[in-house]
Amino acid sequence: MTTDKMPARMAAVSLNGALSNFYDCIEKEKGFSPHTVAAYRRDLTEFAVFATSKNIPPFLETTLEKKTLRSFTFSLSLKKLKARSIARKIAALKSFSRFCARQGLLPNNPAKLIVTPRLDQKLPVFLTEQQAKELTPPPDGDDVEKSRRNHAMIEFFYGSGIRLSELCSLTIGAVNVHGGTVRVMGKGRKERIVPLTGTAIDSMERYLVLRKTRKTPEAPLFANTRGERISTRQIERIVARELSVVSQQRKRSPHVLRHSFATHLMDAGADIRAVKELLGHSSLATTQIYAHVSREHLLKAYRQAHPRAERGIQ
Repeated sequence: MTTDKMPARMAAVSLNGALSNFYDCIEKEKGFSPHTVAAYRRDLTEFAVFATSKNIPPFLETTLEKKTLRSFTFSLSLKKLKARSIARKIAALKSFSRFCARQGLLPNNPAKLIVTPRLDQKLPVFLTEQQAKELTPPPDGDDVEKSRRNHAMIEFFYGSGIRLSELCSLTIGAVNVHGGTVRVMGKGRKERIVPLTGTAIDSMERYLVLRKTRKTPEAPLFANTRGERISTRQIERIVARELSVVSQQRKRSPHVLRHSFATHLMDAGADIRAVKELLGHSSLATTQIYAHVSREHLLKAYRQAHPRAERGIQ
């Protein structure tokens, strides 16, 4: 189907074909996690279904028109979705539209001007320094190997600030015991070297001494009883259980330990750019939240301790 406004070259590009290329790009070239790719698929499929319901021809340029994009975003607001959900769907559309423009599949990026809902910035949940100190190894029980493995994972999260997916993919050879570092494969397959605390290394060594499964450099660092890489779901359950001992907060995920790592560094005066590199953030703006948390901490301590501070102010 060709119109005066749609060159034959553009008309030949189907929406589904462009979406397929986009998914390949973010998965194979950019190295997005399966979870992230699946989220993009859900959001963009919702847009494609919406366009079909409006009888729009299934070609790229006829679908990614400003009028259709605006109509879709308006339909999201009518569904009474949370602003964060709407923002995520719009972000997926913007990424897809930008990809199509860069690939020459569209003459420009029509989604560039779509307005994203303003979001309230949520402060990250983290442990206090006292709670972190209480993350001590439990006494050896019936399954000493598993107990030591679980505590070593906690120490790795808090001692290096790595993500759940990064810890899950670690191999024994990734740890430089003498240098006190670990080699991490982050988002977008970007590798970085992160320092490790002596406590984390000691915990790992105490675990590996007892481990019965293979311990070659390419073997998973944290494994189940069969020597297979422990799953992210298992790690989440273990961390939630371990954190419940020191924290009554509802959120007790691996990311709480990552947030604690960054917040405690900032509280101690670490340079924000250094924290950015340690966390593997691509943008300093992402790391800024910890500077805000650190300031909040400082103000709270001041208000509680200074004799002339207004105690009622929160």
